[in-house]
Amino acid sequence: MKFEDLVVVTRNRNIENIHEGVAVIIDSDGKIIKEWGDSTISIYPRSAIKPVQTFGIITSGTMKSLNISYERIALATSSHHGENIHTDMVRSWLDEMHLEENDLANGLDWPLGKKRKDYIIRNDGRKSKLLHNCSGKHCGQLAICTHKNWSTLNYHLLNHPAQKLFIDNLEELSEVKIKNIGVDGCNLPAPYMPLNKFAYTLARLADPQKLSEEYKEACNIIFDACTDFPIIAGGTESINSIITKLSNKKLFAKNGAEGVFGVMIPSLKVGIAIKIKDGNSKAAEVALAGVLKELNILDDAILSSMYSQVLTNSTGAAVGTIEWIKK
Repeated sequence: MKFEDLVVVTRNRNIENIHEGVAVIIDSDGKIIKEWGDSTISIYPRSAIKPVQTFGIITSGTMKSLNISYERIALATSSHHGENIHTDMVRSWLDEMHLEENDLANGLDWPLGKKRKDYIIRNDGRKSKLLHNCSGKHCGQLAICTHKNWSTLNYHLLNHPAQKLFIDNLEELSEVKIKNIGVDGCNLPAPYMPLNKFAYTLARLADPQKLSEEYKEACNIIFDACTDFPIIAGGTESINSIITKLSNKKLFAKNGAEGVFGVMIPSLKVGIAIKIKDGNSKAAEVALAGVLKELNILDDAILSSMYSQVLTNSTGAAVGTIEWIKK
């Protein structure tokens, strides 16, 4: 069976829905620690792949050449919620590169965070490229182009050297040839790869001891930047920011669209990859907490409210639950 029942939704104590999925914990030697479903299934990691897209900023020499801060490394790795800290940083970064909002290849969007989106709408705001959750990642790609003197036109296309660099890095870290590549929601390439190879990539990022010194440095910088500045790497409402911050630098969790999560845990030398079959983001959050519960890396008092949640209706009344199916 490729998928397993991972998350159950109840209403009035009756089962209303069961979310199937696949999850795997793999160490940096490629050994599977625990698996739910068939982790050889191929997926689009979507935004959970962003640590690898940030990787090239460091290995290309861009970070040192342009004096890019750890805060900006976190922003480049983020699926940010369009809060002031994020849009101010994107605007400042573009200004320093003598670029404008229209140079971003991502589309116009509302903030990813619900509270921020509501605030923008209530105050007669508009969609913008700055508010798009991937605008920080795009700044990172433009920074590589600036450093390398590559054209910033069409930097998002697969045949552009910035994207060739990304795919080359991914293939080296995952030790798999990426044969199928789609287009992500933000316009950048979206690789299609086995879930277990994605988890292995994250494990190697978490434990880069077998990599070159240059790669080790890149791995350590990305992890430190995203755990030092978890709100920049997501937002005040972002589950990956919340759980990363609560972990006290034990892990970095990164969400992706369509029910994907990836986690790096250096102390255990493991990577985690999760995919919910129907793409439900709430189920993915619950599954993330459930998988972490299996590792006993965080206090259960922290995780319990995440892997077993009360569901409320529009009046705030408790009407059911959404829970990790305990294995």
